[in-house]
Amino acid sequence: MRSKALSALPRRSHFLNKSAKLVAKLFWPEEAHQSKPEILEEVYKIAKGDLDVLGHVPEMVWFRKFEHTSTAMIRKALGIEDAGSRVLYITVFRKLHPITTLSGEEFLLAWWEVVKCHRALWKRGVHHRDVSPNSLMGYRLCGRFMGVLNDFDLSSIKESLSWIRGSPKGFERRGTVPFMALNLLMPGAGRVEHVYRYDAESFIWVLMWICLRYRKGKLLRKRRPLDDWLTTGAIGCFYKKAFFLVMLSTMRPTRSHKENFKVAFDCSDLIYKSLSPSTPIPADDEVVFQEWLQNHVPQHVRDLTSNLLSCQ
Repeated sequence: MRSKALSALPRRSHFLNKSAKLVAKLFWPEEAHQSKPEILEEVYKIAKGDLDVLGHVPEMVWFRKFEHTSTAMIRKALGIEDAGSRVLYITVFRKLHPITTLSGEEFLLAWWEVVKCHRALWKRGVHHRDVSPNSLMGYRLCGRFMGVLNDFDLSSIKESLSWIRGSPKGFERRGTVPFMALNLLMPGAGRVEHVYRYDAESFIWVLMWICLRYRKGKLLRKRRPLDDWLTTGAIGCFYKKAFFLVMLSTMRPTRSHKENFKVAFDCSDLIYKSLSPSTPIPADDEVVFQEWLQNHVPQHVRDLTSNLLSCQ
C-alpha cells in the first residue's frame, strides 16, 4: 500500500529502510499482555546504541488501538465471567521482503544479521520467542540486503525491565510449531521457561527448512520435504523432528543452498546431542550463542560489515 499522509510523517533518524511502500497488519492481541507497539518502542531505544540492532528491526510508521472492539465488552453483555479479552490493533510498517527470496552467501549473511540482532535484544531484555521464516525479513540498502528481525507479536520484556502491565514472564509455551525447540514440543513438557537456547535452536530449524525447501529464492513445487510438519500438533512434530535429525545425513539441500546447509548440518549436531540426558547443556546464553550458532558461521561471513554509516 501507499499513503501520502503516512509517508509524510516524520521519521526517526535510526531507520534506514528507504522504501515508500507500506504494509498494514490487523491483529487481536490479548489485552492483558504488553502490546506490540509498546515492545517495539523498547526495541527502538536499544537500536539507537547497538549496531547489531540498528537497521535490523521493522519500522512501525503508525498504529491505532480500537478500544471499542474489546471482546471484554461482548463477554460482559453476555454475562460471561472471563478475565481474558482481546482488542483490535492496526499497525502500519515500512515494507520488507522475505529472506527466503535470497540464496547463497547473501542469504547466510542476512540470516546471521538477524541472529545477531536477536541476541543483542535478548541481552537487553527483549525476548522474541517466535523465530520462524516469517520472522526473518529484510530490505535493500546501498545494493545489499539488510536482514531484519520481524514479528514481535509473541515477544516479552524481561521482568526487571517490564514497566508494562501484565507482561508475560516467559513461561508460556508459544511459537510456530515446526520451528519450536524440541524441549517445548516433547510430551509432558508442561510449563517450561522459554530460555535463549530455545530461540537459538529455532534459528537452526529455520536455516535447515529454507535450505531444503527453496531454490533460487522460490519455494519448491515438487518433492518438497517437511510439508507434514505443517499439519501436525506439537507432540507429533516432536517425533517427526527427532527422526529428521537421525536421518539428516541423507537429506539433500537445493543447489542454491548447498553451502548454507553445511552450516545448518553442523549446528543441528548440537540439537541432536542435547536430546541425550548425559549431554551437559550450557547454562550461559553467550556460550550457547557461540557454540550453537556463531562458531559454525564461516569467518568471512562474520567479518562482513553492513557499512551503515556510509549509506545513510
